[in-house]
Amino acid sequence: MKKLLLLALVAFAVLATGCDREKYAAHRSERSKPKTEVTTDRIAIRRAPFPNLDILPDGQLRVDDIEIPLKPEQRELLQTSFVKLQILRQNTLTDAASNGAAPTSRTVRIDVPANQPVFPADLAERVPEFKGYAEALANTQAVR
Repeated sequence: MKKLLLLALVAFAVLATGCDREKYAAHRSERSKPKTEVTTDRIAIRRAPFPNLDILPDGQLRVDDIEIPLKPEQRELLQTSFVKLQILRQNTLTDAASNGAAPTSRTVRIDVPANQPVFPADLAERVPEFKGYAEALANTQAVR
């Protein structure tokens, strides 16, 4: 009888863990997508297997926590983009709160207006470190 009970408990445990697998796979798939996360103090650009890029408020660019020397016009471009994304982040979070979006979600998608791009189309030519990050820049998230 004890063996049967133990077998039933093991079978139940296996079934219980298998039910969450699809949800977990969807979660992992979403997490691994290239994305740009906008927080109050930085813009984090992620695209595996490329290194992580961080843009700081003063226009400083870091690649995997190593500061990249930039020309003044490059730094100004990144600083302007940082300010634009901060405005969009604040507007997005305010709209999400007033529209009753789930306050438990960590991120909210930022819809960048087509007529007001945050980054110029030739960003990769102006700042070579951005080559290969176009997909990540197109998926912008506001982090609460």
